[in-house]
Amino acid sequence: MKGGGRQWTVVVASLVMVVVVLAAMPQTAQAKAATDPRLAVLASCLNAVKLTGVRPETCNKTVSDLVTVDVFEAMFNHRNDPTAHAQGFWTFDSFMDAAKIYEPLGFGSIGGLDVQNRELAAFFAHVAHSTSCGWSGAKDGPYAWGLCYNQELAPDQLYCKESLLYPCVPGVGYQGRGAFPIYWNYNYGPTGIALNADLLHHPEILTNNATLAFQAAVWFWMTPALTRPSPHQIMIGEWQPTKNDTLAHRLPGFGMTINVIAGDEECGHGEDPRMGDRIGTYQKFLTSWFGNVDPGENIDCGLQGVVPLAYAAI
Repeated sequence: MKGGGRQWTVVVASLVMVVVVLAAMPQTAQAKAATDPRLAVLASCLNAVKLTGVRPETCNKTVSDLVTVDVFEAMFNHRNDPTAHAQGFWTFDSFMDAAKIYEPLGFGSIGGLDVQNRELAAFFAHVAHSTSCGWSGAKDGPYAWGLCYNQELAPDQLYCKESLLYPCVPGVGYQGRGAFPIYWNYNYGPTGIALNADLLHHPEILTNNATLAFQAAVWFWMTPALTRPSPHQIMIGEWQPTKNDTLAHRLPGFGMTINVIAGDEECGHGEDPRMGDRIGTYQKFLTSWFGNVDPGENIDCGLQGVVPLAYAAI
């Protein structure tokens, strides 16, 4: 697990941060459905499944239709190996419990089957890359070792930075934890607010509760900030690039999700092995477990202008 990924990089200025965090708080499914007809249809479909146990033929497949326990086990079949560092922690049920919170908001559930498959493959590709202990010569290949970690094992600092909104707790370390590893106190703070968990005082919650660890990742995936789209918006085709984005070659596709998540480290300088690993994992997951659909255009970020700092703030 690498430290300090783009998704957790924020400029901490008290007034600006308040605005950014408030803008990032997820809406309820009911509130969003009032303005998005796709979510209104989704709500009706999910309600029908809940009441009858049967999905109407006119409805999109659900996350549980697309991510079965067999698919989950196949994607992460080495997570409980003796060489893994989070044996017994990550489970299919913990993912599904987290996914069900955000499914009514569109996580893996809108856009039609190809879009759903691409979004879920993209989400899991980033999770796998961020928590992998695989390598090129590893058994079953480099993409089969996701969810090997649930935290950074030997942090060389506390990842504490002065913040009026999210002050560090003395002696507490804010190293990477979770399915999308969170770094720094100023990222644990807003994530904890979103999850209704006191992550500032107890960041270890994310290493003790796999559902919350997955939930933190899905919350980030779904949540835009004032000046950047969410990866979810990118993968379902909702985000439309501005003129400045287009001039910087930031276009809809998997590559833009890399830019939002890790652009300062992996994008804008041509080939990068970390970017390549994310792309390879995405393509492997699509081919093997998500319908073998086309990965879409713009899957790399090598020529993209790096998403500006304020653009990527939580």
